[in-house]
Amino acid sequence: MIKDRIKKGSVSSKWMLTFSDVSTLMLTFFVLLFGISYITPKGIRFFETLMNISLTKKAKAYPSENLPFTPIPGVPLLTMNSEELKLIDDLSELYDNYKGEGNIKLYSGFQKLTLVVGEKLLFPVNSWTLTPQAKVFLSSVATKIKKYKYKTIIEGHTDSSVSSKITNEELSIKRALSVLNFLISQGVNPNNLGIAGYGDSRPLYPDTNPINRAKNRRVEITIYLRRI
Repeated sequence: MIKDRIKKGSVSSKWMLTFSDVSTLMLTFFVLLFGISYITPKGIRFFETLMNISLTKKAKAYPSENLPFTPIPGVPLLTMNSEELKLIDDLSELYDNYKGEGNIKLYSGFQKLTLVVGEKLLFPVNSWTLTPQAKVFLSSVATKIKKYKYKTIIEGHTDSSVSSKITNEELSIKRALSVLNFLISQGVNPNNLGIAGYGDSRPLYPDTNPINRAKNRRVEITIYLRRI
């Protein structure tokens, strides 16, 4: 019966066909928006180039494509407010200023931003005392993040080497605490800060040679854009 009505070209059948087409197109459009809202910044830049539009309001994208691990879904840029976009710009500027000073990375995760800082920029080997260079760098970090009220977790990480003076877990905690105390001294709200020490349990690189072990000795400063 429906086929007969379509063949006759009745007004009602034409209306139904048009409505179905529009509904399908709208569904496809919203699926597309949902998909691109959670792709990585590299994907955002590709989509902008393809469609000749701007989705990020001129915010800098994270240089995360060279990370040694597969990035998890990126920050949903389409839903970010102006303050979050400004934070992206601030951290990107910080990365640009210090990326030549050692093993430093900046990447995005689901509703969080993480600055990975290698040991070379912060501490002597097997020490948790900040170097003068580290204090200059962390002063810049404090200047960037103290304007915001986001929860920030400082994680200490070591390699698998064993010291006779301190365990890897203790060293990672003491290093995270040193960074936290310095940020507080530079005006960062202590209520927004927390620490964790993971020792050598979360390596970024295979812990099989001195070069990789050096890269695994790091501090990660993660800023959560939503409550945790």
